[in-house]
Amino acid sequence: MVRIADWLTYADIEQLKQLTRFYGCQTNNQHSKNDLICALLQQFGKKNQLSSQISTLSQAEQRFLQLLVFDQSPAYTFEELLAKGRAALDGTDGEPRSLVVGALKRGWLFPGYSHRTQYLYHLPSDLGKQMCDIFLEPYLQPHFRLMSKPSFYRDEQGQMLDDLRLFLDILGKEDIRLTVDGSIYKQQQKYILQKMAIEEKPITAKGPRFGFGRRYHQYPDRFSFLYDYAFYQGYIIEDREGYLRLNVEKSGKINKQEEAGKEMVKFFIRLYRKPIPHLPIILRWISSLCHPGWMMTEVVYQAVDPWLAPYYYETKESLFDKVVRMLVHLGVLREGVDGEVHYLSLTPMGAKWLRGITAFREKVIEDQFLKLG
Repeated sequence: MVRIADWLTYADIEQLKQLTRFYGCQTNNQHSKNDLICALLQQFGKKNQLSSQISTLSQAEQRFLQLLVFDQSPAYTFEELLAKGRAALDGTDGEPRSLVVGALKRGWLFPGYSHRTQYLYHLPSDLGKQMCDIFLEPYLQPHFRLMSKPSFYRDEQGQMLDDLRLFLDILGKEDIRLTVDGSIYKQQQKYILQKMAIEEKPITAKGPRFGFGRRYHQYPDRFSFLYDYAFYQGYIIEDREGYLRLNVEKSGKINKQEEAGKEMVKFFIRLYRKPIPHLPIILRWISSLCHPGWMMTEVVYQAVDPWLAPYYYETKESLFDKVVRMLVHLGVLREGVDGEVHYLSLTPMGAKWLRGITAFREKVIEDQFLKLG
């Protein structure tokens, strides 16, 4: 990881002069690269000044900065920075390019110095860490945390994968017929759901049902996700004769638990990212606040609230609840209650999975499995 002192060394003297003018730094010799760097290091070394600068930024500028510091990617193309600028603006008036230029003028981004990295832009690692701490600080008050275990908590680590294997095992042994609309008959649904580690009941209420996935309107939340994941992976086939079949060739290649769990989390991000476009940074906020120890659920919601927006009949609160509920099912989060206060805590596996997943760069795309259906 390259620190601010190194980036200033790599910068040319004109860029250093521009930064000293921007910050009003005093130097003995404006033509001495060493003097310019020393003056700038004094400026960047003061966390209280950085905190003050961030507090004066516009909402869009702060959102752009969060998208940078919570991403953890080592470098960005200019197009990727513009995409972050558009996400930060979130449909409001403004020019994404101005957000990128503003970060460059402040010395928060630096262009690459070698032939291989000249078209990439970098956030100094130590500067990014300071910025991340500044954003997190208001939510890390001791009274928001519970360092001991709550009196009651749910931990579903590994149970989603166990139930996937159980579902596939049932398919391999029994004939599962599908209705005209492509869903499993209620009696067989009930039989399958009762055998799962986390039991659900078939949907009985009539009327519209809102959710995310191919079969969400036909199955309860957790099983609809498990079913769609199995379909997307090719483990199951809805054949033309009206049966749900096991694809033995595909289902025999389920990865070991840690890898399969991570694949499920990736699938969750793809599935939920259309209704919640900013899901990756929401997950970064959650992982930063909920590890170690237990964080009040209400405080976590306050932190991610600016990144949520209503989606049809879903409110920001209901979308947050859906995300938390699915993260618990996936074994990423534990959910606890102490007294009347609700808490969240990142599981050890969740910490590993989110560290690798939320920095991934993929376009916001319609899932392939939606087209398959």
